[in-house]
Amino acid sequence: MVGEAGDIVELPSAVESYLPDVVVLEGQSQIGHVQELTSIDAALVVVGDVDTTTRWIGLTQANVHALVHCDDPEEELVEAVRRASDGTGYVSPGLSGALLRFTRAMLPRHLSAVPTHAPLTSRESEVLQLVRKGMANKEIARRLGLSEKTIKFHVSNVLAKAHVASRAQLIASGAAM
Repeated sequence: MVGEAGDIVELPSAVESYLPDVVVLEGQSQIGHVQELTSIDAALVVVGDVDTTTRWIGLTQANVHALVHCDDPEEELVEAVRRASDGTGYVSPGLSGALLRFTRAMLPRHLSAVPTHAPLTSRESEVLQLVRKGMANKEIARRLGLSEKTIKFHVSNVLAKAHVASRAQLIASGAAM
């Protein structure tokens, strides 16, 4: 631990002073403060309960990389910090069920293929399949022997061709490309 902030108002100046890679927040402290969190230049780990999970979409506007249930063992928090630090993201077992239920509730009942204006290249198709498996850009880059920047380029192209704004929408759409 390199520093501590008394509350969300003190957090930006503490982050600016200490320059941490990861910031751990207690879930209730961030409720209603998504705007302040978007200015934080560090991976965020939020520790909260099921109620916090239902606000996860708002939290994704900030740099939240991990969610940990407040009753999960310490090892889950350690894993969340590691995964947030390397950019892969994490949801602890105590929150994964609630997160899946919430996600399903937000999806349209009947998913249809998303039409594309242009066909995918073979590399874009390969990247799409790995995105659908839930792999992060770093993992895809390692698997394909490419740079993370190149993978981001391919993912952006796939999103544009599928007319969706996020990886989650791409996966949920079941886009047949």
